Amino acid sequence: MRTKRYTSDMAPGVWPRIVGLIPVKRRSKWELEEVVNAILYVLKNGCGWRDIPGEFPCWNTVHYYFTKWGKEGVWENINACLIVDYREKTPTARKKTLNQPRFCSTRKASKTPPPRPCKSASMAAN
Repeated sequence: MRTKRYTSDMAPGVWPRIVGLIPVKRRSKWELEEVVNAILYVLKNGCGWRDIPGEFPCWNTVHYYFTKWGKEGVWENINACLIVDYREKTPTARKKTLNQPRFCSTRKASKTPPPRPCKSASMAAN
């Protein structure tokens, strides 16, 4: 566990929400939360994979999970889940995001399955 925190790190309440969306097929010597934080570090700072600070997992491990989860559609699932959470917590955000125009993707349909619905806070209470 590293002691230094970065501005790119996830907020404390985010990890419990997304951990169920990340498929785990094998054990790793690195915690997946640290792998996600390392990916966020690279994306926020725009640095190369080999420039990840030493407190994070090694760069090739981080890059492996980034590409693997991208191919499996994990990032889309995480994004969809966090958007739902944001809309539920902020009533005004729900109105704003629902009224925005939707843009169609010009990419060909991928073979990745559609995003799995995440358990919302209202469903968890029932």
